[in-house]
Amino acid sequence: MGTYLDRYWQPDGSGMNKRERMGGAYHPYSPDRLANAPQSLEASCARAVADAQQALSDLDRHGTLTDTEPLARLLLRAEAVSSSRIEGLEMPASKLLEYEELDRLGVDHRLDSTEAQVLGNLHALVESIEEVASGPLTVQGICDVHRILLAGTHLEREAGKIRTEQNWIGGNRVNPVGASYVPPEPQEVPELLDDLVAFAATSAFPPIATAAIVHAQFETIHPFADGNGRTGRTLVHAILRKAGLPRVTVPPVSLVLATDRERYIANLSSWRTVGNESRHEALNNWVEYFAGALALSCRKAAEFESRIDAIRADWLERIKPRRGSAVSQLIEVLPGTPVISIATAQNLTGKSYPAARLAVLALEETGVLRQNAKNRKSGIYVADDIMHAFNLYERSLATVSGDTASEKPRRHVPQRR
Repeated sequence: MGTYLDRYWQPDGSGMNKRERMGGAYHPYSPDRLANAPQSLEASCARAVADAQQALSDLDRHGTLTDTEPLARLLLRAEAVSSSRIEGLEMPASKLLEYEELDRLGVDHRLDSTEAQVLGNLHALVESIEEVASGPLTVQGICDVHRILLAGTHLEREAGKIRTEQNWIGGNRVNPVGASYVPPEPQEVPELLDDLVAFAATSAFPPIATAAIVHAQFETIHPFADGNGRTGRTLVHAILRKAGLPRVTVPPVSLVLATDRERYIANLSSWRTVGNESRHEALNNWVEYFAGALALSCRKAAEFESRIDAIRADWLERIKPRRGSAVSQLIEVLPGTPVISIATAQNLTGKSYPAARLAVLALEETGVLRQNAKNRKSGIYVADDIMHAFNLYERSLATVSGDTASEKPRRHVPQRR
């Protein structure tokens, strides 16, 4: 059973003030092993999991509205940005897309630490989802995800390395006295991670419940010095993809979790049962909460997909391009690549460079594309209608009601255009 241990931090005089220099009691948490987890879901929890599974399947099948692959690319970026936002890292989606296009063109650009971490989130999602989905979850695989996430940041030296020292959340930077949560002691971490991957391999729960449980336990273990939240949320998507839920689209569940960060943390905290507290109840409460967040993210994504389809239909009605032309094909791919260059337009449409150039210029003339003033030399163009819809999508998930006009956003959101 889970328990909080009694430990004493010896003062070492290295702090900058009295609070940091003081010693005192702290209480690292030693969690239950997942091998002892209850193996049944209550009725309300099972319904929430089934609802989330149906929402995932519906989102994956909605290629009749817009092509699933372009939608998946854009939602993947939404997930990377919003997962970063939970960690307090801010980067507009438009800037991420711009940097991606510059990378495709081989154009150098400077990144600050925050931007590097957000791009790391995106790369980790792409790489780890495919890697983990191709085989069993392993401790090394978890370390690889963490290494990718922290590449290019000031924490790169610790990337992929399981911690050997005590860490903590809240309080001060020097000692864990007064911290809001102190994870397991470092000597416990290797065995806890072994238990985690063993559970993932043998779980009798539905995949959504398994992903939720792995995420909660991983955040409880906090096996790395930093970057645990981003790694844990990436593991959710990897486990779901491995189970074929979904096949293509990455549901942006972090957009929902980032909306009410306090509630997310509170629900994670309730996972940490003590003594005779009901592990069964805690598991069901967490899984039901997570499944509800996942289902909501899928329904909001489907609404966004319909909005994108309406935009594309309007473009086709206004321009009336010839079927199979470069303009027609470019309109098909813009939803997933709203920041684009002529070279990328050529690659995505399969047309010649001159044909792709004429198509981009034609769409600029009709107002579908606008040349990015900051990157005129690189020839980058932006589909403002798509980016505006994307911003509205992010804004709609920044409040519980979905309406930032009547309710103050719970987190930073893009400005209305």
